[in-house]
Amino acid sequence: MFSLQTLSLHQLLSFHKFLVIGGGISGESAGKLLADEGKIVSLYDRSKPENLSPFWTNFYDDSRSEEAVEASEILIKSPGVSPEHPILLLAEKKQKPILSEIYLGRLFYTGNLIGITGTDGKSTTTTLTYHLIRAKFPNSAVGGNLGEPFTSFCKGNWDFVVLELSSYQLEDSPPLHPLVSAITNLATDHLERHKTMERYFYAKSKIADLGSEGHTFITQSHLWDEFPKKPERVKAKVLTFGTATGEDIEIQGKAKKIITKQAVYSTDSFPLPGDHNLQNLAVAIGIAESLGIESDTIQSSFISMEGLSYRYAKVKLPKPKYPNVTFINDSKSTNMNSLLAGLNGFSKEDRLYLILGGEPKEESLAPFFAKWKDLDAEVWIYGNAAKIWEEKFRKEAPKQNFTFADTVQTVLKEIKSKIEYSITNNLTLPVTVLFSPACASFDQYKNFSERGRHFDQLVSEEFQEDLI
Repeated sequence: MFSLQTLSLHQLLSFHKFLVIGGGISGESAGKLLADEGKIVSLYDRSKPENLSPFWTNFYDDSRSEEAVEASEILIKSPGVSPEHPILLLAEKKQKPILSEIYLGRLFYTGNLIGITGTDGKSTTTTLTYHLIRAKFPNSAVGGNLGEPFTSFCKGNWDFVVLELSSYQLEDSPPLHPLVSAITNLATDHLERHKTMERYFYAKSKIADLGSEGHTFITQSHLWDEFPKKPERVKAKVLTFGTATGEDIEIQGKAKKIITKQAVYSTDSFPLPGDHNLQNLAVAIGIAESLGIESDTIQSSFISMEGLSYRYAKVKLPKPKYPNVTFINDSKSTNMNSLLAGLNGFSKEDRLYLILGGEPKEESLAPFFAKWKDLDAEVWIYGNAAKIWEEKFRKEAPKQNFTFADTVQTVLKEIKSKIEYSITNNLTLPVTVLFSPACASFDQYKNFSERGRHFDQLVSEEFQEDLI
């Protein structure tokens, strides 16, 4: 597809009539950027927004796709639009250039870029990396798939830009040439678009600039061993991270240390729970060291780190009814791998109430069932997952303790009753209530953020004393 061709900024600005495919936050940002450059910018989408931004010259829907392509010189594609969308195939047939929103931003921003991707953990890793970089380089920016679209700040004179990049954004783009890049992990996800794991991995792999001597690439050892289409000569510096002895960035969870060639870091002051967050921190440390940030500066930044909303975040209750009950909101867990990463910090010594549910993806439950055997966990499943997974749960885990429910609210009321029964019968033990759905949210919520907010609200209503 023509989206993989490269242009200079001068060549880009020689075009006058642009068509942005897909509105949303990325499309709006790209349209405004081009309109501010004095370009004629039109929007193509399935339905017309209620409040169409004034910088759009025209709006086209599916019934006017041919007219839209004919009226444009170049197309800008939003990441959520399938590469096989009919209007893109039509534009390709007519040899109209197609650029991604991320690559559009890269044409304007020619400075130091940090790129982070992965199936899970990329948002947290991006946030932690940005935190460490700003300790030495405060004139830095963060965005991409996380928060602000790249095209909304790509004209800034930044020291560094840290981008979270999705497989969709990478698939659509030619090389972005980051100074440092990382793939946090890889698991089955987004196969409705990529079709195979091989294609998914290849999309992710495009983040690495392996042919550049000035580039540093960070990933897990097994991913590097399986890396697709490696060049014959890898000029970049490759660093691996993990728990095995000898990794370039070695994680010692029980010893509360992360060891690099530069320093030994204590994770005592690192506030984010879970082994998966130690992996995220390890990547962030590797990136920070690659940029020349001193180990003392990195270490002193741990204590002020904060995680993402609804990503393995403890729910704060000023006056909890049950002080020995901890609530963790991991609404951002939308697949099985994300769930399993969070469960790695639990064992049979930990009492766990686990809440799953939502709109399941086409993933195997076998890894979860295997992990469950090693836990003291009672499980609730709500929403569409309760219907879709019921037969598998009854067949594969007949001796385990699980309950099906309609909504999260119903689940929390049942958990409250169970806790009160335990207190009444002197069976009280410390217990963690983990909301890690491992599913998309679309059966009952607009997105994982709305789902996370609702969980926080329900926990506050059910498990907090009245505030006077």
